[in-house]
Amino acid sequence: MKKSTMALAAVALGALIAPTFAQAAEKTIAFMRGGPDPYYQYGMNAAQAAADKLGVKLVTYTANNDPTQELANVQDAITKGVDGILIYAVSLSSEKAAIAQAQRAGVPIFFQYGYDPSLLKNAAGFMEINLFKFGEPVGEALGKQVPDGEVAIVTGKLGRGDAEAFANSFKDGLKAVGSKASVVAEVAADWDRQKALDATAQILTAHPDVKAIYAANDDMAVGVSIAIDRAGKTGKILLGACNGAPYGIDLIKQGKMTITNSNPPSIASVQSLQLLLAVIDKKIEPGQFYAAPTQLITSANMDTAIPWDAKPDQVAAWLAQPLPQPSPGPTN
Repeated sequence: MKKSTMALAAVALGALIAPTFAQAAEKTIAFMRGGPDPYYQYGMNAAQAAADKLGVKLVTYTANNDPTQELANVQDAITKGVDGILIYAVSLSSEKAAIAQAQRAGVPIFFQYGYDPSLLKNAAGFMEINLFKFGEPVGEALGKQVPDGEVAIVTGKLGRGDAEAFANSFKDGLKAVGSKASVVAEVAADWDRQKALDATAQILTAHPDVKAIYAANDDMAVGVSIAIDRAGKTGKILLGACNGAPYGIDLIKQGKMTITNSNPPSIASVQSLQLLLAVIDKKIEPGQFYAAPTQLITSANMDTAIPWDAKPDQVAAWLAQPLPQPSPGPTN
């Protein structure tokens, strides 16, 4: 097929599967945040901007990390007659209950994160990153610069599986590039900036020869960088993280962090809203997994990082793109 023909075919396919403004108009979608984390807020802001462009009414909720409140929110949205629910669920158990409520009411429910293969068939869809690979490119980048010696990990709250996956994938990245660096400390800071600062101070006292530190998200990386500064080792200890948050990009600009693997909530929420609307309009099949967009960011490309705080023009550009294609869900 000639390139020009292929381009026309791609445009035609996009026009076929992407929800049009007319199709989306007059629908009401409930957007539910799991808690007050800025990640959820940025995702909700982008979804609101997309809804405004599409003529969709967005009703927003937050569960404040309370599963009981989350179920109350789902029930309230159903009572108000929403056409669909887009949700960052609080927990796996609350996801199951939310799906049960939505199914009884015949309301499609699409999840951002919290993927579980057993729930996929009963959901409008799931979108999330591959948790088991997310830290790997950060490990590779730091491992190339630290072929041996000591490294440390400041990870998130253990027990849900994502913190463990982030840490293990970072170690996989080190091995993938042949680094023989040893992990001399692995401390859970519960995704909390202050706890990460305190943990790093203790690590640097116990292991003054550490050459690199991996923080599992950018918020903790801010705490880690402060501890490195206070130890007088800025520029002497490499720092890598995940998320691509605005404060992570600032660390790279300041020369305090080497790399972050971004999973911007903005574009993911816009795409998730589009997919949910397409399910409602029966343009695509429900029960499919979609990989959330990711982007490696260093000093070389930080000016083109996908923004968390997306402007209306950026959201409009995302809406003009063809819908994401489904993919197999991640496996450990």
